[in-house]
Amino acid sequence: MHVLIIPSEEFLPPSNPMVGIFQYHQAKILKQGGYQVGVLSITQSFSVPMLLKGIAKKISFQKSGNTTDAYSFGQLFKLGYNKMFQPEHFLTVDNSLGMPVFRIDGFYYKPPVANYNYYGWVKAGMSAFEQYIKVYGKPEVIHAHNAIYAGMLAKKLKEKFQIPFVLTEHSTAFARNEITDKKLLEKIKGVYEKGAVVTAVSEPFCNLLNKTFGFKKFQILHNVLDQELEQKIWNPTTKKDKPFTFINIAELHPKKDHVTLIKAFKQVYNRNKNVQLLIGGEGELSNELRAFVVREGLQQSVHFLGALNRREVSAYLLDADCFVLSSKYETFGVVVIEAMLFGKPVIVTNCGGPESFVTPSLGIVIEKENMEKMADAMSLIIKNINNYRSDAIRKLCIDQFGHENFLQNVGTYYKQAMGLDTRSINKNQKINEGQKVYS
Repeated sequence: MHVLIIPSEEFLPPSNPMVGIFQYHQAKILKQGGYQVGVLSITQSFSVPMLLKGIAKKISFQKSGNTTDAYSFGQLFKLGYNKMFQPEHFLTVDNSLGMPVFRIDGFYYKPPVANYNYYGWVKAGMSAFEQYIKVYGKPEVIHAHNAIYAGMLAKKLKEKFQIPFVLTEHSTAFARNEITDKKLLEKIKGVYEKGAVVTAVSEPFCNLLNKTFGFKKFQILHNVLDQELEQKIWNPTTKKDKPFTFINIAELHPKKDHVTLIKAFKQVYNRNKNVQLLIGGEGELSNELRAFVVREGLQQSVHFLGALNRREVSAYLLDADCFVLSSKYETFGVVVIEAMLFGKPVIVTNCGGPESFVTPSLGIVIEKENMEKMADAMSLIIKNINNYRSDAIRKLCIDQFGHENFLQNVGTYYKQAMGLDTRSINKNQKINEGQKVYS
């Protein structure tokens, strides 16, 4: 089966190979499972207002303060013309990831505003697709990730080329109520209506989207483990005279609620000095959170790890005792299942995703933004750590989120999109639920 994957973010761009990593894991599993896989990777780095400003500044012999300063007057005119009328000039083909990735740099037609710059994005995507099918032919099914903007492109491709599409929604924008424009919401709803199968990455998220758009059609397609991590030989670490280690890995952003986590940890630390908290990641609150830790007198027990690569994430998770997710909003929480893969119990908030799969045998679910509950949960994990079987946690994780379960589920959805599987999605979902190893 020929599947074309369209992420809404870039697909492992050389400048930041962590962007699009979840879609890459899925694409790699599909490729190894015998699928023909291609990818469109779309970005936008110039806008009409930017070019007009650059041209105006050139006329008055001034600097614009943006990337147009590197271009001559004539080059800016040529750049704008090609961006609008010959977007294929900005297309490159990358085969370094084991599958063809058609990368194209599109064009904003209005000043960049999050969630609203779909016209130029879709136009660039259409151009990339037309070049893709010249080489690889029409895909049998498209798998778009997020309505904004990949779903919008998939809808247009369905209308023009009659190719069915499966959509998986990941965005926390709906839980955070960030999209309020009625026209945009109607456009998103139109994408979902045209999707042959529409999925979301967790049960709570499916319920939220069904309620938001008045549907009963969203079904679960969980994120999947990195197959290299899943297949790697795993040996539990032995700890002697080391402090009990909690770890959190997330962007240092208000939605991740590190303040509640640090306050909760302080309560635990006041009762038990043989504990530490590791925080991996960077973000807009980096300086503020580090200063907060100093003010709280916790600089000897709370350690910021900075931005981590994949190898470092694995090493820290393997060495920790418990993973804590303090987020206000999540649609799934991939780092949670990665911690479980290494046999670690987890503490998660009821933030819209992980509470649907974390059971008492795997850890503890607590109210979000509740310092007392989090501190109590951390103390309980310390007290009962020997009751958690790391090998059982790992097995539960692989059975539910490993490549075999993903291939079976996504394969059924693809067949349904193509009209090859007459079972209803609801019936299929019950079959998959019956395969779960927890209840």
